Amino acid sequence: ADNPLGVAPKDPNGQDDVLVQAADLHLPVGKPVKVLLRSIDVLHDFYIPEFRAKMDMIPGSVTYFWFTPTRTGTFQVLCAELCGQGHPLMHGVVVVDTEQEYLAWLGQQQTFAQLSAPQQSGSANQPPGKIMASNLGVAANSKLSRSAQ
Repeated sequence: ADNPLGVAPKDPNGQDDVLVQAADLHLPVGKPVKVLLRSIDVLHDFYIPEFRAKMDMIPGSVTYFWFTPTRTGTFQVLCAELCGQGHPLMHGVVVVDTEQEYLAWLGQQQTFAQLSAPQQSGSANQPPGKIMASNLGVAANSKLSRSAQ
């Protein structure tokens, strides 16, 4: 696909959007967070037990919920819906930072404009989505996957 990440390369308002490449999700303590979720295959469930934050992901739909991280630390994210053979491997980490730590982390992330700029000779003629996917190490197909994992 020419746009595997689903972004609009010509949208001037999206050029400063931050695209997080890290495996961990960082959030600031005490600030409300809106989590948008979608699944491309089966039902999943995004669950952070310590915050009692839980929402289903439904194929073909975007679901969302709000929560406010109330304390700093590192917390596990689980898939709380039996979703197939890979279910036991579906987990991640949320790091809740102080405001200063969060802003420092955010400052290290690259923007859409930075990631969509050609970095290799000959890549300038490729669609911006493919350039960005290549810069991120993401396979340019309908199912996103890290190529180095």
